[in-house]
Amino acid sequence: MKPILLLQYRTDESRHHEQLCIAKKLGLTIENLDIRNVIEQQPLPTPQQLQNYAGVISGASGQFNVTDWSAQVQSAIEKTYPLMDQIIAQDFPFLALCFGHQLLAQMYQGKVERNPRQAESGSTRIMLTPPGQNSPLYTSLPKQFYSASGHKDSVTKMPTDAKLLAISEKCFIQSYQIKNNIFTTQFHPELDIDDVKFRLTLRPEYLFGRTVDEIISEYKDISQSGIILKNLRDVMEKYREL
Repeated sequence: MKPILLLQYRTDESRHHEQLCIAKKLGLTIENLDIRNVIEQQPLPTPQQLQNYAGVISGASGQFNVTDWSAQVQSAIEKTYPLMDQIIAQDFPFLALCFGHQLLAQMYQGKVERNPRQAESGSTRIMLTPPGQNSPLYTSLPKQFYSASGHKDSVTKMPTDAKLLAISEKCFIQSYQIKNNIFTTQFHPELDIDDVKFRLTLRPEYLFGRTVDEIISEYKDISQSGIILKNLRDVMEKYREL
């Protein structure tokens, strides 16, 4: 299998953990990922090099937000635009997680806002729309399942021609799809409960004055959402067969 390109937006100790989580849920190892840190401005593949990959994953970020990022962070992220334009043009297998979900909307005529009423933390009930129930990203998942969430910003307008795949009680745009192979999730299918425990030790602002154990005790079973990364691999395999 060709490597999977991982675009990262983390510079703290969570970046290695994100790599491990994504690789594990894909059923692969870190060696199968070509990791490029966008914030640190590591060289990106050219649009012409896209076919060297099986697919692309745009990661999350606990450090940066679309609504209040610095000019330096924005400048670094804008360097991904030519590559993203090619991903869209080729309908290339792509999954954007949380911050990545927001970035894609920001890039393509969507809208991202800081709305406390849509902010989420903990295990969130994800509800699939009819298009979501028929999307290859959610194959074998029930109409409703739980996944880990943690975000301040929310997508309030999807990119042009995107299909809404999933919603939650607080955040209406949880997942969307562009064309056939480009997907996003506001939630975190790459995290299981042990991963959440570790992340909470790194991001105490999501504890809201409570302990990690108190937060975890309120979690629902989030194990099903990991199927999404396995489904993404199937999307990549089918793309290669075309």
